[in-house]
Amino acid sequence: MKKILILFVLLFLFNVVDAQWSGGVKLGLTVGTPIGKVEEGATGKLGLGAIGGLLTEYRLTDKWGVGLEAYYIQKKSAFTSPTDVDEYPYLYYPPGTDTMVWVTARFEGMVDGSFNNHYLEIPLLAHYHFNDHLAATFGPYFSYLLSGDISGTSTGDVTIGLGVIEVEDEVFDESQHLQKFDYGAAAGIRYQTEYKVVYELRLTTGLRSVFKETYPLADGTVRNIYLQLTAAYKFALSEGGCECPKW
Repeated sequence: MKKILILFVLLFLFNVVDAQWSGGVKLGLTVGTPIGKVEEGATGKLGLGAIGGLLTEYRLTDKWGVGLEAYYIQKKSAFTSPTDVDEYPYLYYPPGTDTMVWVTARFEGMVDGSFNNHYLEIPLLAHYHFNDHLAATFGPYFSYLLSGDISGTSTGDVTIGLGVIEVEDEVFDESQHLQKFDYGAAAGIRYQTEYKVVYELRLTTGLRSVFKETYPLADGTVRNIYLQLTAAYKFALSEGGCECPKW
């Protein structure tokens, strides 16, 4: 990953004087889900989110360009999963008292929950232009979690000592176990119209888990895998030596 980043920087430094620089704004939708090892009996639903931000591109030649983007992106999904965990926080009334206390118990049952995570995402991309309209795009991305929510309800048996308590629709919130930083790879195809509008379909896949390593319910790596469908309006910021479209 570091070598790719250095290559992009060097390519930019040696060619920027001959480049055509364009910028723009983009809006669109995301669809996908975090994907990892699935428990037997688990089900999930893809989530639909929003995306919006800025993009720039330096056209180095008539075929190649490099781009830097920054945008807000919402990554959502829903799931139902059997869960068996030894460290389950439970608000408990000890016998003979009127005070509720948090205890660490064992839980076995079902969890219905959802992801609703909001990121600042920055891709560093290469663009290969087949012609004046069609281009492929690929490169790494880096994300910072602005706000994260993985919550829902749990129904099953809570074991405290030798006693078992049945719970139904108990609040389930594991948001504190989400990673603040994510990174991965992106690739897509885009079509640029004669009216300075660019439509793009892009697939992104995370290369690290969305959960911290200490999270007991994640067995292995759980990656963000999402499709982006966006429309952008581009405009020329400067013109250079390459024989490129003027926007």
